[in-house]
Amino acid sequence: MGKYSKVAILFHWAIALLIGANILLANLAEDLPKAARAAYMSPHKAIGISILVLTVGRILWRLSHRPPAMPDKVAGLQAKAGLTVHMLFYVLMIAMPLTGWLMIGANGKAAPVDFFGLFTVDMAIGKNTMLSGFAHESHEFLATPLLILIGLHVLGAMKHQFMDKMPFIQRMWP
Repeated sequence: MGKYSKVAILFHWAIALLIGANILLANLAEDLPKAARAAYMSPHKAIGISILVLTVGRILWRLSHRPPAMPDKVAGLQAKAGLTVHMLFYVLMIAMPLTGWLMIGANGKAAPVDFFGLFTVDMAIGKNTMLSGFAHESHEFLATPLLILIGLHVLGAMKHQFMDKMPFIQRMWP
């Protein structure tokens, strides 16, 4: 069974860790007062930008480098389900950061995002309360499908690894 390239593995785990960190930061900030929330949301925004950039890089890499073939044991509905989960992941890894950007960029008071002390990113796109509200609702709504896909992805990998006795995790392990 083939293994993913080192670059594909790096993209996978970097994005996975950043998504995990962003979920954690958003959950920690959820019920805090506005002033305290900023300490969590500032890195959340910078990580979101990182996820967007890395996802675009990952898609470009994937378009120019074929992934290893799926084992023959994984066919039919399982193969289609896996492909669907991956496609939905790509959609969400683009949609989540973009809706976050629109949410804060269209609220009329978007401060530049400090990108880990290296530089700032101007998020402002002009005041549009309706767009900001729609993006906010979309951003929060998309979190649930993202969490479901993460669960399906992990469960699928574990099923193939432990129940089907295929070295699936090793394909994407550094």
